[in-house]
Amino acid sequence: MIASGENVEHAEYGIGKVLAIFGDVATVEFSGEQFDISIDELTTRTAPNGVAPVAQPDAPVTDPEFRRAFEAMNLGVVPSDPKMLTKFTIGGDEISEDIRSVLADASFKGAYRVFMGYYGSGKSHHLQMVKAVALREGWVTATLELDPKAADPAKPATVYRELLTNLAFPERADGSKNDDFFDLVKEMRYKWPEIRGLPYFRRSPWFSKGLSALLYLTHRRDVPNYVAAVSWLAGQVKQIGAIRSVAWRSGNRDAIPSMPQTKDTGLIYANHLVVLNEVVKKLGYRGLAIIIDEAEHVRSYSVNMYLRANNFLDILARCAHPPREDLQDPTCDYEVPTFSPFWREGPHFAMFVGLTEGEDTQDLFRKRGEMSVLIHSPSDVVEIKPPSPADYKIWAAAFLDEAAHRLGAKVAALSDPELRERVAAILREHFENASNSERILRNWIKLAGFPPAILMAQLKPLGVEEIVDYVEKAASQVAGGILPWEESLI
Repeated sequence: MIASGENVEHAEYGIGKVLAIFGDVATVEFSGEQFDISIDELTTRTAPNGVAPVAQPDAPVTDPEFRRAFEAMNLGVVPSDPKMLTKFTIGGDEISEDIRSVLADASFKGAYRVFMGYYGSGKSHHLQMVKAVALREGWVTATLELDPKAADPAKPATVYRELLTNLAFPERADGSKNDDFFDLVKEMRYKWPEIRGLPYFRRSPWFSKGLSALLYLTHRRDVPNYVAAVSWLAGQVKQIGAIRSVAWRSGNRDAIPSMPQTKDTGLIYANHLVVLNEVVKKLGYRGLAIIIDEAEHVRSYSVNMYLRANNFLDILARCAHPPREDLQDPTCDYEVPTFSPFWREGPHFAMFVGLTEGEDTQDLFRKRGEMSVLIHSPSDVVEIKPPSPADYKIWAAAFLDEAAHRLGAKVAALSDPELRERVAAILREHFENASNSERILRNWIKLAGFPPAILMAQLKPLGVEEIVDYVEKAASQVAGGILPWEESLI
C-alpha cells in the first residue's frame, strides 16, 4: 500500500516522492516536477538487504556434499563448495590460512600473490582456493582467464568486461547475496547519497555520470533499455547509446563519455576497478579481490600490443601494492583531467595471479621486475610445488577413510584400515617415483578417488587383492611406468 511521503519508482519518470493521494491517483514529485500518476503504475522503492557480509564459519560436512565433491573430483573439476574444496586439497587448511592472512593485511601491505609453477602444478586450484576464502571472508571477487580472444590484456576493455561478468558476492549473515553487477547497482542506487561523494567515484566521469543517469529509471530487469544502460557500465561498450538515451530522457545534458577501445587504455580501466573497489567497501564488503589465471597469455606478435598489455598489467599490479616512488608513471593515450594519480595511492584492491613458468620466468633469482611486470618483489611469488610423498600418502589415507563412511555400503571394503594403508602406500610409491612432468596434481587427486569409484561401479563386491591390483595398474599408468604399447598386456 503506497502512502504519502513514500519514495516510489515509475517505469518512465524514475524515482519520485509521493506528495498526496486522492483515491487511485497519487501526486508525485519527479526531479522537481509534479505529476498525477495512477497508483497502479507506481511501485514502492524497496531497499536491498542491508545486512553486511560477515566471515562465514564452515558448517559440518554432510554426506550429499561429500558425494557431490567426490563426483566433481572424478570429473577433474574443482568442487564448487568452498569447504569441500579445502578438504579435497592436500594441505588445504594451511593454504586457506595463508590466504586469509594475506587478505587481512590488504589495507596496509597490500594483498597480492603470483602463483607460479609448471603446467598441472595446481595454480588454478590455488586461485580457486583464493576465491573460496575471499568470499568466506566478505570480499567481492572478480575472476577471469586471460585469453587472446575473449580477454586480451592488450585490450583492457575486454578484461574489464570479463571481470565484471564474473563477479561473485559473499553471503550475508541472513543467507542472502547479490547475484551479479546488476544487483550491485541496486545497492549503489539505494545508498546514492553516500556513494556519490566517494573520491574516486566522483572523479570518474563514467561512473558518476552513468549512475546519475540510471537513477531516473526504475531498477528492473524487465526494462530492456535500462538493462542495456547498466551493462554499458559493466563494460559492454557498444551500449553507449542506451546510457546516453537514458541521460537525455532524464534531462541530464552532461555528455557521458564513451569507453575507449583503441590505443593504450589501461589507465582508464584500471581506474574503473579502483572505483569499484571503493564502492564495494562503502557498501560494507571487505573489498574487491581480482583473480587472474593464465597470465602468461600476453600477445607478442605486435610490439605495440605487447607494450599495451604489459602497461595494463603493470598498473593493476601497482594498484594492489603500496606506493613505490622508484617507478615511472604509466602511459595512457587518453587524458582524463579529473583523475588523481591513483596508481601511487594504493593499495586498492587485492589481486592474485596464476603464471605458468616459461623461459622468462623460471629464474627467481633474477632482478625483481625482470621476470614479469606482475612481480614487484620475490615475496610476491608463491612457487607451486607438488606435495611431499609423505603428505600425499597421509591425505590419501584420510580421504579413503572418509569415503568409506560417506559413500554407502558398496565402499564398505575401505573401512578396513589395513586395506587403506596398502592402497595409500601404493599411491605414495608411484607418486614418489614419478617425474615432475608426471606429477600433475589433479591426476593424483583423482587417483585417490579411484578405489571408491571402482567399488561403486561393480555389481559384485571386489576382494582385497582385486582392489589392490586395480590401484597398482592405474597408478603405474598415471606415473608413466607403463608404455602405451604395453597397456594391452595389462
